[in-house]
Amino acid sequence: MKTIGVVLLLLFFGLSTGEKLKCYEGQCPNSEYCKGEVTECPEGSSCMTISEKSGFNHTYYSTKKRCSMNLECNSSMYAYVNADVYFDLAYDCCDNDLCNNGTNIMTNITYEFNGPECPACVSYDTLELCKPVTNTICRSKTDFCAYLVGRVKKPDGVETKFSVQGCMSNQSCNSDYSQAVGYRMKSISKYKCWLPKPKHQSKRKIRGILGYGTGN
Repeated sequence: MKTIGVVLLLLFFGLSTGEKLKCYEGQCPNSEYCKGEVTECPEGSSCMTISEKSGFNHTYYSTKKRCSMNLECNSSMYAYVNADVYFDLAYDCCDNDLCNNGTNIMTNITYEFNGPECPACVSYDTLELCKPVTNTICRSKTDFCAYLVGRVKKPDGVETKFSVQGCMSNQSCNSDYSQAVGYRMKSISKYKCWLPKPKHQSKRKIRGILGYGTGN
């Protein structure tokens, strides 16, 4: 009777079934929706949807389904030059069987554009660093200025050389882009992130703030 009681307790708390979390797994470049195949995830993992949105004078959506494993859940990264040239990647997790069955979440994300100004430019078919012709306002106050030169394979399969300067999120500055779905970095020849310098206030304004008086 004691043995039967232990078994019943294990069944009640779901400890004896040995069932693993089931998730969809698949990769769909240039597609807003990706169902994939059913797979069992390792213990401690969640179901993950990786949503990607990129712009190379055309908007591309790509989606990937997988077990989260070593990836950070509910996080995101991006790079931004202007409304036509940008890259977004978001990781969305859930913990129920086959719960990662939704569409690309990047379609609904908006930004405040309240960050620093960074030099901005873009050039294609070249590995020479482009020269900024204007500044761009970053999406977040914590963004970095950055430049990147290399070869990329776009979600439509076309490979091109390109050079950009603009804004990057902190996570983008520290990423190797290995989890990108449709957009694929083939090589990087030049790459740098830096904190933009704060805008200098005029001496007249600073004196007023410190209480020295602005004079007449």
